[in-house]
Amino acid sequence: MNKVVLVDDEMYFRKGLRNLINWEDCGFQVAGEAANGEDALKMMHEVNPDLIITDIRMPVLDGIGLIKQAIEIERVQTKFIIISGHSDFKYAQQALRYGVHDFVLKPIDQDEIEQTLRSLSKTINEQKKRDEQRLEEQANILFNHLLLGNAADNEHSAGLLNLLSVGNPNEFFYLLIEVNGLLGESALNNEERVQQIKRTIRAVIRNVCSTHERIWIQKAAQGAVGVLITSNHLARFQMSIKKFMTWVKKELTNRISEDFTFYVGEAVPSLTFLKQSADGVERAKQHKYANNEKGIIIFEDIVDKPISFAEPDENIYQSLIEHIEEETTPQVIHSLETLFQTLVSMKLSHTAFLAALNSFVHSVLKIIRKMGGEPSSLQSYRMIYILHNYNLTLPQLKELIIDFIIECKEEIAKLRKQSANGEAHKIKQYIDLHYHENISLKTIAGKFFMNPVYLGQLFKKTYGIYFKDYLLQVRINEAKKMLRQSEKRIYEIAECVGFNNTDYFVTIFGKLENITPSEYRNKLINERNVIEK
Repeated sequence: MNKVVLVDDEMYFRKGLRNLINWEDCGFQVAGEAANGEDALKMMHEVNPDLIITDIRMPVLDGIGLIKQAIEIERVQTKFIIISGHSDFKYAQQALRYGVHDFVLKPIDQDEIEQTLRSLSKTINEQKKRDEQRLEEQANILFNHLLLGNAADNEHSAGLLNLLSVGNPNEFFYLLIEVNGLLGESALNNEERVQQIKRTIRAVIRNVCSTHERIWIQKAAQGAVGVLITSNHLARFQMSIKKFMTWVKKELTNRISEDFTFYVGEAVPSLTFLKQSADGVERAKQHKYANNEKGIIIFEDIVDKPISFAEPDENIYQSLIEHIEEETTPQVIHSLETLFQTLVSMKLSHTAFLAALNSFVHSVLKIIRKMGGEPSSLQSYRMIYILHNYNLTLPQLKELIIDFIIECKEEIAKLRKQSANGEAHKIKQYIDLHYHENISLKTIAGKFFMNPVYLGQLFKKTYGIYFKDYLLQVRINEAKKMLRQSEKRIYEIAECVGFNNTDYFVTIFGKLENITPSEYRNKLINERNVIEK
């Protein structure tokens, strides 16, 4: 409600004016009366009215003098309406010069002045809203400067407190509240939800601070808001930030369905050190999956706790990749549970934890791509984006990865079924070209991103011969060719076709051909001599 002061040297006129108008309906309340301009100036400092309705001719200081001093000397933003029994053009001209809202002649028409007051109340309210927005913008800019460490030095702290209107506390904390699990398709819907949550947070904190204090909440990273907490907020909680945060979490949980993670920076003695508290929040964020007690991570609790930024050994999830190809879904889920337990026990930082999962995810997608599939066609493919751009609790993260892996497992099975014969043909071609190298079922399986057991079964099913037997047959056939076409010694031929041991070569040759390599060569020489004779 806007405040108005009535100024006239005639007491009965003031009382009559007070009773004539339905002030509340017009958006005003009468905050005081004065008999002359000098008394009105004193009252103006005490009441800070939005409107002064004044007569012109008064003792000590008349109405025009009051308006002139208020505007030119006091620099007030107060609106003025003149009510006078004199229609002198000179008065109206002076009133116009000082921006007086209206010049009303006595006797007063009730409907006319009430209409004027309603219109003026609307104008004042709009101006207040614009002023409030401008102040909010200035304070938000200041708040951001404080977080970046670009604010004024300590001698300006009082000015910062006044502009932010947070009272006069002796400690400040930066609080970051992450909203977990906002995975909706619409960024606009998520933004609206964050705005709703901001309003709820404001309402919760309003319960523990003075009505004169502002509550500063800013949009931080996606799905997160930053809050300025002061020691004034802790009065009901034995000045304990832990007790305060426990209460805040309980209140928000009762009102909002989302999961939150709260990060509290270290306490600082002045607003000019707020960046130090914000830096503490960034350190606390790295403990989200390593040292997270009930969703509240306070800097002073984790500052000395161990955290690892190292990248885990690939073997941690390499065996899991093999399980995806050969085991049932329940077994894969169990393996994923074990993976998460291992990563948590390693006390990985938030960054390292996500990097490990990201590496694992890309390894699985690489298999699908190598098998001729298109990873982007998977419904859960966007989880790569989600991992790096959304806030997730550990259970939410685990559920997301499990859904992803199950879909990938089904996709791999489908691709394998579609291309089993084609894969077997590629493997046979590879053996035919690389028989002389040190190859085995395991090495070829790794090259073709297949499980060794499955590869062996596929090869036997397609060609009716075991992988190892086919490899030996190819090598012996190539050895026979060399025995026919070259003068190389037996051990040289053995090496050329992939045998590291000559005795083993001779044994296999004899087993398959029922003759030794030397006997085979001598037989060829004898047959050739007979023909030549």
